[in-house]
Amino acid sequence: MQVSFDVRLLDSTYSVTPKQVQRDKDRDDDVVSLKDRDAVIVRLYGKTRDNKSITILCPDFKPYFHIFDPSASLRKRLEEHDDVLAVEDVDLDYKGAAEHFLKVYVRAPWFVPKFRTEFELQHKTLYLDNPPVELLQRIREEPDVLEVTEGPEARVSTDDRVYSQKLLNKYGLLDYMAPKEREKFYNRAVFFAADIVFTNRFIYDMDLETCVRVTGEEVEKGEYTTDIVIRAETFERCPIFTPKLKIMSFDIESSIKYQNIYCICFTVYNEADGSREDRMISSAFGPPADGMTREEKERRAEDERRILREFVEEVRKLDPDVVTGYNINNFDLQMLYDRSNLLFKDRNEGKKFQPGDAMTFGRDGLGMSRRENRTTGFVTWDVKGRLLIDAWLSVKKELRPKREGLGYVSNQLFNDTKDNINATRIDEEWSNRRDEVIRYCLKDADLALRILVHPRINTINKLMDVAIPSKLPVKEVSGGQNRMIESLLIRMVDRARVVVPMASGEQYDYEGGFVYDTKPGLWEWVIGLDFSSMYPSQIIKHNICFTTLTKNKDEAGHTSPVGAMFLPKEKRDGIVPQMVEGLLKSRKEAKARMKEARTKGDTDMAEYYNRLQNAIKVIANATYGYFGARFCRWPYSRYIAPSITSWARDEIRTVVSTLEGRGYTVIAGDTDSVFFTSKDHRDLDSCKLLGFMVQQEFSAGNMHLELEKIMERFFAHAKKRYFGKIVWPEPTLLVRGYEPRRTDSFDLQSETMTKVFQIVLDGKPDEAVRFSKDTIDRLLKGNADLSTLIISKSVNEFNSYDNPDSLVHVNVAKQLQQMGYEFTPGMKTPFVITNGSCQPLRAEPVIEGVEFAGRPDYKYYAERLAMALARITEAFGCDERTLMQGNSQRTLDLFCEEKKPEAKVAPVIPREPSKKVKTKSTLDMFL
Repeated sequence: MQVSFDVRLLDSTYSVTPKQVQRDKDRDDDVVSLKDRDAVIVRLYGKTRDNKSITILCPDFKPYFHIFDPSASLRKRLEEHDDVLAVEDVDLDYKGAAEHFLKVYVRAPWFVPKFRTEFELQHKTLYLDNPPVELLQRIREEPDVLEVTEGPEARVSTDDRVYSQKLLNKYGLLDYMAPKEREKFYNRAVFFAADIVFTNRFIYDMDLETCVRVTGEEVEKGEYTTDIVIRAETFERCPIFTPKLKIMSFDIESSIKYQNIYCICFTVYNEADGSREDRMISSAFGPPADGMTREEKERRAEDERRILREFVEEVRKLDPDVVTGYNINNFDLQMLYDRSNLLFKDRNEGKKFQPGDAMTFGRDGLGMSRRENRTTGFVTWDVKGRLLIDAWLSVKKELRPKREGLGYVSNQLFNDTKDNINATRIDEEWSNRRDEVIRYCLKDADLALRILVHPRINTINKLMDVAIPSKLPVKEVSGGQNRMIESLLIRMVDRARVVVPMASGEQYDYEGGFVYDTKPGLWEWVIGLDFSSMYPSQIIKHNICFTTLTKNKDEAGHTSPVGAMFLPKEKRDGIVPQMVEGLLKSRKEAKARMKEARTKGDTDMAEYYNRLQNAIKVIANATYGYFGARFCRWPYSRYIAPSITSWARDEIRTVVSTLEGRGYTVIAGDTDSVFFTSKDHRDLDSCKLLGFMVQQEFSAGNMHLELEKIMERFFAHAKKRYFGKIVWPEPTLLVRGYEPRRTDSFDLQSETMTKVFQIVLDGKPDEAVRFSKDTIDRLLKGNADLSTLIISKSVNEFNSYDNPDSLVHVNVAKQLQQMGYEFTPGMKTPFVITNGSCQPLRAEPVIEGVEFAGRPDYKYYAERLAMALARITEAFGCDERTLMQGNSQRTLDLFCEEKKPEAKVAPVIPREPSKKVKTKSTLDMFL
């Protein structure tokens, strides 16, 4: 019987299972072709419109990749290979020309990297053994050859492996290679689309979105834990919806000395009806003791196995969509993984045991998996069908608090904290206060859940929102913005029959964004304009794309300041501009619906559309960053990112010079915004009128210069270091580049600077200096609350530092570890400096619930505060030394007059940054 469901996709995975084998009555062995022995099934997990969990089984999708124009011998090897299902000739566009490719279907996804190892051409430079001079001359005349050297070992260089392979095929260059060199190229070819995640490849090819309507046959649930299991026959689009999820938060208490688990407690919150269910699973034994008999150890081990089994059973029964906790990535999940591996390894009933197998709480009935980044050491976990979200990582990202302990964060968000249990003496606490430890454990799980769903964190909704424009399952968008962009790009590239390269991993330098030479001082009635979607607008305006890049000057419609040429839209509409234009159109529609919802008084829908338009903005702006990052698939992207930034710099220069030419004073500016003032506009209404006039003049096409804010007073000190008193659209304080925004500053520093900002913006710089000096004087005398002197810094793995013993925060973390506290790489360590006159600095850790026994080095704190405040007060004649030692020798009268800053008539020439920006493998720097 056919059924149909609207589904919000949460996760995707696959399985490879042996097909049913038919027996030949005359033979004892199985009769089946090697190529038909496995069945690959894509599995999609999600929630239906009526909030039921569902597993969608999608059989018969085959893994594949493309290789460029293979030789006859390579083609034959592939066709005869046991693990190849089929090959297919296809013509695809590569760098503007139709080229021949072979599409290779294989039995299972894990064979793809094996084929790459065996057959991929990895070298661009060709070394030839005594080739004829005439041959080298013909090669030198090829358009894509960079260099040809002559001699006994001639060298041919190109900037593309495809061009090198073309030369090999065209001129039979294998015949001119030494045997060792020949091995690098014989029966090898350039691979394409061979590094796309298999389930993503399915989603792209089927053009699925985050919400789909699936039709098929409902089947038996078997090992699946979801409410519904369906074998899909067809997919179609359906209206976007946001289902209610089940969220489980858990916590583990275990012995620090013996590592055994004392209890696992968890709470499950059902968004559909607001219900809560708590579970507490605890050990029947007290702390282990030395000298236990073998039988006693085995009884304890079996009891711990029971705890783990009950945990798995409860999770499978409750079937949460989201699993969370506080610092579960580093502790709780690792504890489940390690203890289950230890306790169940020899009890696998003859089956091959893989780490994590025993913790079968995935929706597919399989275990958990662990992956560690070899470079960063960062560990990620996966449980199929469920979202694993660490509340601690969400707090780091959304709040960036100065301290990251569960109790501290809970107190900051909702005035609650952990129960009073000494975690460093957990064995003793378990022995004497078992029930209280269990309640403590459950309370920790509860706090983590409340943190995750708190409006200031709201991680789940944000992931759900960004999955909509990305057209991906929710779990996929947590993998980075590159996946979101590729989800859109690869679909469009496939439709245009353009081949998809693999990530090159190459890095290159290029000039970054525009930064205007700031005019220091205190200014009045400053207008702030925002360059809304500057980079996306340049992509659209100049048709910037890897499909429009050309070397033909006669065809070029756009030549960037860095020399790259792009076809005009009339000749070829670039795929990247089409994608970006679609995103901007979607964002405009979302903003219109947000406005409509607000007009109707529907605050929930207004908030939803606001989050959606922000999610679309993130992806649109991240497109530039994608083409500047090492994981970009298109190797010619080295021309794209520099072209975008260079055109953007020119655009901003035009705006700045035009404003200056009209007599306005531009105070500061960069790629995001520009701040200017006018001597003829000295009140809110006239500034708004001027701002809207400038906005209308410079907003054309997809570029939009938006009046963002008006400030009654604005203080600028240096590039990207300023603060201002915003009076429109909402009264607030703007701060950029100063210590209050840094998480490693201490509270007294942040509070003092914020107060100084306010005094300066009230037009009282002399009072700001006096307040600064008084605060420093009190601090030197020791008149400061200890809590305002706490510094917190993140500590990574100790071996990641060149000289860890020279770093105060690392030494404090080591000290905490020696005291029996858990060390979590990446978590902030709070401490107070007790001696700032030595190297390394000496400090004592700050521990919740433990009295601080050290004495702060007040001179150190005073000097650091003076250094920070001087970045403001030196503009008023009071430098760092003066703040520490005495009154300023310079009168403040010059700075306290009501004289308005006069705008210069001559335009100020902005200074371009001379520094080169090195791209990194993250897109965060481009948002």
